Order: sequence, then C-alpha cells, then structure tokens
Amino acid sequence: MTDDSDTAPTFLSSLPNQPITDDIVKQIGESDNPKIRGAMGFPGSSPGVIEAFLLNMEATTYVIVFDPTVDQWRVYDSFASEDMAHEQMVDRASELANEWFADSFSDRIAATDETESDR
Repeated sequence: MTDDSDTAPTFLSSLPNQPITDDIVKQIGESDNPKIRGAMGFPGSSPGVIEAFLLNMEATTYVIVFDPTVDQWRVYDSFASEDMAHEQMVDRASELANEWFADSFSDRIAATDETESDR
C-alpha cells in the first residue's frame, strides 16, 4: 500500500480560495500526477459551482470540500479504496459529500450572505 497523505495536503494548497468549476475538477483528474487516478465533482449550491469533489488516489479516496468559514479547501474524510469497485468508491464518496453538505448547510448560507453583502 502506498502513502497518499503527502500528496493530498500539497495538492490542496494549489486550489483557489473559492469553490471551483467542474472543468477544474476534470483537469485535476486528468493531471500528469501518477498518484491521481481520477476526480469527480459534486454539484454545489449554485449552478456550475463545485464545493466538494472526490480525489481518487492509488490506495485512498479523499472527499475534498470547500470550507466557507475559512475560505479554503480541506479533506473532509478519506477511505481506503484500492479493493473497491469504481461504483462502490463513488457511492461511498457521495455519501460522505452528502453528509458534509447537510452538516455545513448553515455555514455555506452564511458565507453566501456575507459575499452578497460585500457587493
């Protein structure tokens, strides 16, 4: 089993301090990094905006989320996925992303309100 822990935190620092588009998630999944097997976005609260996505690495899948309280991306959760079928991995990551969307709903609404009041 390989260790992906160094790649995920390094990767996070390269993301912008805001939600991203599905095109950016696609670019991440198709990157030349040999440890990255793929990425898939979960639609956010606004059309065309990704606030959570899965990052499938060699042995681990990460659910990466945008934390509006600190304006940065972080790992919400991760799980060993090397022995999972693709559909199982996507289903597990979707469950975790949905959990985060439910848990962070009020924070994301507050962040949207603050952004709109700054205009």
